[in-house]
Amino acid sequence: MEHKWNYTLVSKLTTITAVLFVITVHFSMHNQSSATVLLNDSAVIEKQLQLQLRLLMQPNINASYVFDAHNMVLGNNVKNLVILIPNEAHESTNQPRDQYPLANQPYLPQNIILNAGTAVTWFNGDVDHERTITAVRGNSIPSSETPTSTAAPMYESGGFEYNTAVTSLAFNNTGTYTFFEKDVNEDDPAFIMNGTITVINQPELSSSSSSASGTFDTVGVLMVPSPDLQLYTSDLTSRGFGIDSTHNFKDLRGGQSGTGDEQTLIVWTTSGMDLSDTVANLQELSSELPYS
Repeated sequence: MEHKWNYTLVSKLTTITAVLFVITVHFSMHNQSSATVLLNDSAVIEKQLQLQLRLLMQPNINASYVFDAHNMVLGNNVKNLVILIPNEAHESTNQPRDQYPLANQPYLPQNIILNAGTAVTWFNGDVDHERTITAVRGNSIPSSETPTSTAAPMYESGGFEYNTAVTSLAFNNTGTYTFFEKDVNEDDPAFIMNGTITVINQPELSSSSSSASGTFDTVGVLMVPSPDLQLYTSDLTSRGFGIDSTHNFKDLRGGQSGTGDEQTLIVWTTSGMDLSDTVANLQELSSELPYS
């Protein structure tokens, strides 16, 4: 369950790459008499695969997409991404239900495609829990069999408290990166919070789900109890945030005191607001959330 985000996207990209490779090898093995036919066939297949790859890279920050696909695709107008560590993110589903996490992924968003040069920060919304972030190049996640990542860390945040954010990390080079935190759950030692960032040279702009404009430069996610959605969206807009989209969901735990059993993801945007001011606003708003 925890690795759905990784298998879905990476397997699609791997399949596309593999098919293109097979086409190339197959073409080289054929004699000249069949080359024209094979070239025509391979050109059609390659065009179809490139179209699928382009669709995978199409910017999409919609809240329902973030929740269902465990993914967010940013356009080249986005300069900053704030990833939320939601409340109870350190819990796993290999425990009694009353110890489940609330959201279906430990990071919101959990898997990201972004343009080279985009800066990423992580905001800790996991009440009363210190979090850390380790980032490595490649798709290297520790496991019970290999308790340390096979790649050397390119970034280690150190511990950061609830309702604080780490210093942003700029992803300037294209490629795939993994971020994670292990040893987060005593009852399920094998559980590892993890996510990926794929950096590309993105030709497309992100546009808001609620507007045709792509003028915003910062994107993030907030989780709030659904009954209080109007209160928090009004608070965000009064602080200069835009509301791109929302997604209601029944939390995995089935509710807890003060929040009910339905939560809402809010994908928010800002334009021209300094990142430090954005984080400060999030801290003030998050301190009012009824999570415990």
